[in-house]
Amino acid sequence: MKMSNHSRSNASPTSHAFMFIDYENLFTYIEQNSIDRTHPKYVINSLLNSALHYVKQDLQFNLGTPVAYADFSLIDSGKPEIQQNLYLAGMEPRFVPASLQSNASEIQICLDVLELMQTQNDIPALFLVTGNRLYLPLIKYCRQRNMQSTAITFQPPELNYADEHSEFFIHADRFLEQTIHAYHDEEYSMEPQVPSQGLGLLTPPEKVTEVTDETALIALEIIDRWFGQYEEVYMTPLLRKLSEMLGGHDNPKLLVNKLEEAGAVWLEKRKGYPYNYTVLLINYNHPNVMLIQSTEDEYMNDG
Repeated sequence: MKMSNHSRSNASPTSHAFMFIDYENLFTYIEQNSIDRTHPKYVINSLLNSALHYVKQDLQFNLGTPVAYADFSLIDSGKPEIQQNLYLAGMEPRFVPASLQSNASEIQICLDVLELMQTQNDIPALFLVTGNRLYLPLIKYCRQRNMQSTAITFQPPELNYADEHSEFFIHADRFLEQTIHAYHDEEYSMEPQVPSQGLGLLTPPEKVTEVTDETALIALEIIDRWFGQYEEVYMTPLLRKLSEMLGGHDNPKLLVNKLEEAGAVWLEKRKGYPYNYTVLLINYNHPNVMLIQSTEDEYMNDG
C-alpha cells in the first residue's frame, strides 16, 4: 500500500519513529459521524492495525511504543476494556483529564512531542492519528527540524492549487478500505475476509447446552478468571494462558471449540489490516458461566 513518497534515508539503524494517537478525538469523531452500528472502538482497532502495518511493513520504520491519549473515564461509559485492549495490543494508554479541558489530549500530545525532540536525537518520523484535529503547527515545526511528520485524520484540509501540505496528511479512510488478504498459518489471529455483518456485532449464541467435558470446564474457569474482566479477548494471549495453565497436555483450540459448541463462549470476526482476526466473548447467561461466577462470589464473601 503506497500512499506517499516517504523515505527513511535519514534514519539511523537504531532510531525509532513514534506514533501518538489522539484516541479521544478519534472516538468522538467516529461516534458522531458513524453511519452504521459498528462501535467506535472497533473502527479504531481496525484503523490502528492498518496504520501500524503501514509504518512498520510498508515504510520499514522501527517504531517505538505507540501512545494513545484520552480521558478514558468519559468514553465508552468509563469501562476499562479500551485501555486493557490497547495495552494487550502493545500500545500505551495515557490518561488526560478532559473534564478539566476539552482539548487536553491535543495539548498533552504537543507537549510530549516537544519533550521527545529535546531528549532524543535522529528521530526519523512522527505519526499522529486523529479524528479531525490537524496538528498542523506541530507538524510544520517538526518538519522544519528535518523530522518527517504525518497526520492520519478523517478530515485533512482541502488542498490548494499548489498542493500545499499534501504530504502532511493521509486520509484515515484509506486505511479502512484496504483489501483483506487470506493467510492460513494462524487459525484465529489471521483469517480471510468475512461478510461485514459478522464484524463488530455482539451476537450471543442461541443454542446453549451444558459443558460436560471436565477439561473444558477447567478451561472455562481459567478464561473467566484471567480474562473475564474484558469485553472481548484476543485469541493469542488466551490460547497461551490456557496452554500454560493446563501444562501443555491439552489442545487449547479444541477446548475453545467445545465451549463454543455448548454456547458458553462465542467467537466473532474483526476487521484488521492486512488480516482479519478473531476475538472470544463470554456468554454470561450460560449456566456454567453463572455457576463459576457465583462460586467465585461466595469464595470472595467468605474470605
